[in-house]
Amino acid sequence: MSTVVKVIKKPNWFSVIKVAKKPVAVKKTAKKVGVGKHYEKIAENKSLYGKRIKQLKAITDDTNYIPKRGTTGTTLENSYHEFIFSMYGALISGRKITPKMESAITKIVKSYADWLKKQNDPEYKKNKEKYIEDSLFKISMIGKLLNDAKYSRSYESNSKWFLNSITEQVKKRGSLSIKQRKALNKMYKQFTKKIEKGK
Repeated sequence: MSTVVKVIKKPNWFSVIKVAKKPVAVKKTAKKVGVGKHYEKIAENKSLYGKRIKQLKAITDDTNYIPKRGTTGTTLENSYHEFIFSMYGALISGRKITPKMESAITKIVKSYADWLKKQNDPEYKKNKEKYIEDSLFKISMIGKLLNDAKYSRSYESNSKWFLNSITEQVKKRGSLSIKQRKALNKMYKQFTKKIEKGK
């Protein structure tokens, strides 16, 4: 009688095991709500106030009318200049322009036009030139007093920087603010007093 031998197959330990890949999560970028509307408002303002936008751009670019920096080197010279920039910003950023704002923008443009007209007036030019000449003489006199007063090197350096910045402004714009005039008067009195004390 023949014997049937069953062959048991050994497991193949070296068979390649296929690992299922994890599905790659695709991030969906959510659309910002209101972005389209915002651009619509910008376009609307451009359509309605295109002329005013160009006018305010010219005004804010005119450094003879609005100096970009004050003598401290940090801020605009006054709140009116800041107001002009805020109105220009409102127009180009798509803000709703109220009748009150529209009226204020018209006044800004009119004031600038009046200023330009005055700048071109021969009599005004003559007076301005005299003012510049007198102011530069006074500033140079304060500078001389500063040298004679014998202050510390750092104080003298800071004071000279201030006087130089004022000199440049007078040459360029032909004017000084009330605050600047007060500062110059204070320096004149202070330096004179120190020189007299030292005698």
